[in-house]
Parts: sequence; C-alpha cells; structure tokens
Amino acid sequence: MFLLRRLLAGSGQFPAELRTALEAEGIMALDEGLRGSITYRKYRAPGRYSSFRKEATSGAVAVTGQRLVVWAGHGKHIDVPLVHPSRALIEVGLDAPDRIHFRYDAATFSESRSGTVEIRLRTGRAGHLVELLNRR
Repeated sequence: MFLLRRLLAGSGQFPAELRTALEAEGIMALDEGLRGSITYRKYRAPGRYSSFRKEATSGAVAVTGQRLVVWAGHGKHIDVPLVHPSRALIEVGLDAPDRIHFRYDAATFSESRSGTVEIRLRTGRAGHLVELLNRR
C-alpha cells in the first residue's frame, strides 16, 4: 500500500540537489514526508481546467534564511524569496494545531494559470512554521 501511495501522491521528499541548495542557504525549518492535500478552485492552466478538484499528496516544507519552498506531489509548488513581494500574496495559516495551509492565486507564479491553489500538510511543527513565516 505504501508503494502505491508513494507512486500516486509523491515521496514528500526534496530532491537531493534542491536539499543541498537549501542547506547551503541555512535551513531554519525543514519538514519532509508530510501527508496532505492540494485543492484547486476555478483552476485553469494550459490543457487543464477544474472548477473544484482535491488530491491527496505527500509534501515537504523548507524555510531558509532566504526563501520558502513547498514541495507537494511530484513537484515544487512554491519557491519564493522571503523578501519578495509575491511572498506576501501567499496566505500561510493553521487549519488545526498539526495542519498548515498555503493558499495562493495560481497567476502569482505563472501568467498562463488562474484560480486558487491550496496546499494543506500535516506536521507537528505547523505552529512553528506559521509563526516563522508570518513574523517576517
């Protein structure tokens, strides 16, 4: 069952080369292998459209001295410098004491996309991550 889940939802691990780059920047918080979901609302991308779609996923979150990176499923969803104006457009909050969410407009990262993307991940460090990201 674990192998099937990993194939469908991803490993929830950063690729080795990305993890090396994050370590070089000075990791302030890192959490991998997290279960969660990705929700798309009124989402449009080249060749894709969903009024509402929710997928199970595995993910990872890293905060370095320079950037926020959120990996979900089989790819990077968020990779933004902490001081960049687009970081302010990503809502970070708690859904429960052990569940963090990242909500953003898809057009923030690509002009060819629209709609809302919401990533929810379970982690025992959710409160710490939200505090770390919202105090900047």
